[in-house]
Amino acid sequence: MSRTPSDVIKFIQETLSQHKKHWEDKNSEMARYRNAYLTQFWKNERHAAEMIRVEVSEGYSFIESYVASLFSKAPAVEIGKDEVSKEEAIIAETLVNRFLYDQRKSIENASRMALIYPSGFLKLAPRDSTDIFNKVSVRALEPWSVIVDRDAGTWRDQRFCGHHYYLPVHEAKQLYGNRKFSAVPREDYFENNERYSGRKVELSDEYMYIEVVEFYDFLFDKMYIWSPNYQQGNKLLVNETIPVRTYDDEPLASIVPLYYSRVPDKPMDGMSAMSRIYDQLHEKNILRTFWANSVRRDSRQFLYKSEHLDDEALAKITAGVDGAMIGVDSETLDGLIKVVEVPPISSNFDRYSNVVDADLQRGSILAPFSKGVATRATATEITALAQYSASEVGRMAVERDEAVTDLATLYLRMLSVLLEDTDSAIITVNGKTEVITSDTITAKYRLAALDQAATPLSETLRRQNLVQLLPLLQQLGVDPDKMKEEIVRMFDLPVSFLDAIQPVAPEVSSTPGPDELSERPASGPDALADELLGQQRAMDLPVQGAGGIA
Repeated sequence: MSRTPSDVIKFIQETLSQHKKHWEDKNSEMARYRNAYLTQFWKNERHAAEMIRVEVSEGYSFIESYVASLFSKAPAVEIGKDEVSKEEAIIAETLVNRFLYDQRKSIENASRMALIYPSGFLKLAPRDSTDIFNKVSVRALEPWSVIVDRDAGTWRDQRFCGHHYYLPVHEAKQLYGNRKFSAVPREDYFENNERYSGRKVELSDEYMYIEVVEFYDFLFDKMYIWSPNYQQGNKLLVNETIPVRTYDDEPLASIVPLYYSRVPDKPMDGMSAMSRIYDQLHEKNILRTFWANSVRRDSRQFLYKSEHLDDEALAKITAGVDGAMIGVDSETLDGLIKVVEVPPISSNFDRYSNVVDADLQRGSILAPFSKGVATRATATEITALAQYSASEVGRMAVERDEAVTDLATLYLRMLSVLLEDTDSAIITVNGKTEVITSDTITAKYRLAALDQAATPLSETLRRQNLVQLLPLLQQLGVDPDKMKEEIVRMFDLPVSFLDAIQPVAPEVSSTPGPDELSERPASGPDALADELLGQQRAMDLPVQGAGGIA
């Protein structure tokens, strides 16, 4: 079934309208999560001007503890055996890992957004570069800038997806030609255009923006780029077949999703990790603020009988001068001054604070010691908690690894498209110069993230288990070379440790036998020479064979 450009534009407008409505409804919720992470809890909260505001940094530490547990200092993949030659697999793996090495920050930012908000995304886009392998850039995207098919069960089942963003006018003219655009100020999701108010009057169009929707229609295998600021939104900027394809010619969008948690009946919506503890953060901040204001009102005040104490006497009392004599007009001193009693804060506040802390702990799957908190737990309890945390964080690490492999696959497919405009490119692999063409990296690859589900906590447990199992493995007759390879890999030791160790000649006993004692001269240089010659004849020297030293 064919569609006219008007039908396409109408569909994009309706989809964009639903997308904006969905995230407008969530604006205040996303702002609260963001402020909790930034330790700006009271930013949008109403409060009395004279009230002291106090907030805790639990939101930041909660998110960053996950980021640290999921941290990957050098994201990389390995290509398994499939319908591809070993040489091509090595070339593709070298290209991908070179690319991923520079994308750690982008992956970390997407991971952080996927924890604070319901999801995070990574987008690949072409960029200008003299190096063909650096012509693809990566940036992390906020969830409200990515249009998804919310009725789909998985990312690959979507009928459509897109990216809604603002593009500077000068970049738009570079990409789409010197067309006439209606420049507009850029809208900010959280600040409601306050940051850019008045800029349209002060700045020329070249410093303004146009609103752009990059839309992928998988049902019709089309990529559309539309802007309401071009021809009043009545024409498309781009209308072409989706250029990036899988090995079996299926269309690919240039966006990679990252979900750590999902709504069971709406998987494409995702679920924020911050949402699990926000209520507890809210209560804790209010409780601490109440305490802070109560402490400042907890001052020493006194009552006195004004008919017995004049201003001069009060001045001497408040001055606190040592040895001062103060006269009063009264027959007795009892009852002249009385302390104003301040009732203590109810103990219910302490109990409630403990309950809130317990709820915060239950909302986080990470054990306290993994955050640097000292506990009195036994070694057995810590091991059990560590294994539980490792399994839960390991599940999240699998989601991270899936995003990394999708990112690597998309990079290879985009690079193959860019290489179609170039005859070839050269790269050095294992000291050997390889010529790469578009056909070299278009094979069917099976990619897997290195150390899948690996986290610092789980790695520590694996290393401990390996050390404990070494005696048992030796008893079972496991090849020592295999054990050495695993030790070098697990502890990230230098690969040179795997080099074969030269056999050492057996030691010759320095204690002479009875026959040697009878034949040996008693003393002198001749006796020493005979002893050395005898030891050399008895020594098993290495033999040089065809395969080396044996």
